[in-house]
Amino acid sequence: MGFLFIDIESFVDPKDEKSGLNPFHKNSKVIVISYNYYYHSHSPSPGEIKEPEFLFEWVLGSEKKLLHEFYIKLKEWHAKDDFLKIVGFNHLAYDLPYLFSRMRANKIADEKELFNLLFTSARHIDLAQLAMPISKLTKNDRDFRCISQKAINHYFEIPVKEGSGKDLSEFYLKKEFSKIEKYCKEEFTFELLYQSILETFLH
Repeated sequence: MGFLFIDIESFVDPKDEKSGLNPFHKNSKVIVISYNYYYHSHSPSPGEIKEPEFLFEWVLGSEKKLLHEFYIKLKEWHAKDDFLKIVGFNHLAYDLPYLFSRMRANKIADEKELFNLLFTSARHIDLAQLAMPISKLTKNDRDFRCISQKAINHYFEIPVKEGSGKDLSEFYLKKEFSKIEKYCKEEFTFELLYQSILETFLH
């Protein structure tokens, strides 16, 4: 029983802003996959949290190589873990559908296998959905609504990243890759957020 925390970053074409959200646009692509895998029966406590690992498109040489590398890792995690939990922030609406579509477009593997690895065989914990009933907006208006990671991090006093995903594409075009890495490290607070939400529901 393990936990895979995951986040992706996609390229936003300045001439086609929908490319960052829609994986079927001409210049759509995944440029970063950030992840942490824990082979634990429990979610990692603060003392067990590791530095995240990254797959960078510009390091590996292409989006296809990045996706293939992650595909191999995903198969390995599934092979040893029949109860893999995939944890992310809005990953059910964005990260995994985008990842699946780009893997399919790059012919990384049979689409049935890809769908099974990303969706069917794993359990999912979407922190964005869990955060909705906790947010002040929801409590004030008595209505479930989307909440940003920055907002819920503020709520739990968890460090907040600077900038937005849109900034990464500007850094990418300027080859300012160290700035992308800094952003991704600051954004990857999912283990702390999961623990905070878990404690809220349990207590």
